[in-house]
Amino acid sequence: MNLGLAILIVIASTALAVGAMLFVRRKAPDGSYFHDGDRAAGVFGVLATGFAVLIGSDREAARSDRIHGAIGVIPTPLWYVLFLTSALIFVYMLFFADSGEPAIVQGMMMATVVAVVVSLLLLLQFLDNPFHTGVGGLHPDAMRRTLLIIDQELTPAQRELPLPCDARGNAV
Repeated sequence: MNLGLAILIVIASTALAVGAMLFVRRKAPDGSYFHDGDRAAGVFGVLATGFAVLIGSDREAARSDRIHGAIGVIPTPLWYVLFLTSALIFVYMLFFADSGEPAIVQGMMMATVVAVVVSLLLLLQFLDNPFHTGVGGLHPDAMRRTLLIIDQELTPAQRELPLPCDARGNAV
């Protein structure tokens, strides 16, 4: 995925989330749907911490595997959990809608949370698929050097031997 597309995804998802917050806010009670704001903030802290722990541990594993050329190192069930957690955080944020607070404050609160969550998910996708021509993509420089060394070391007779695999690396 290229950087421009990632930026557009963050902007679009943030705009949709802010729109949802402002829509919910129109009928929200003064002071939000929560009667105890401290408790609500505490629950949100738990949700956000859980998301951060999933992202953090996964990011480290993906980063080390990325160096070794692994593709798709983030297991599918973890992606499901990350998307479910993201949706739960979004829905939970809607319960902070407060008709007594200025719209800009409500929009900024939702925009910040959604932009961070979506950016982190995009970062994980980037780390899960490291080989691309865009910004930060890994290039096969080490393989090119290795092939050059092999070509320099081969004798003319060795160059005539059949290769054990095709151009895609499949055994022949």
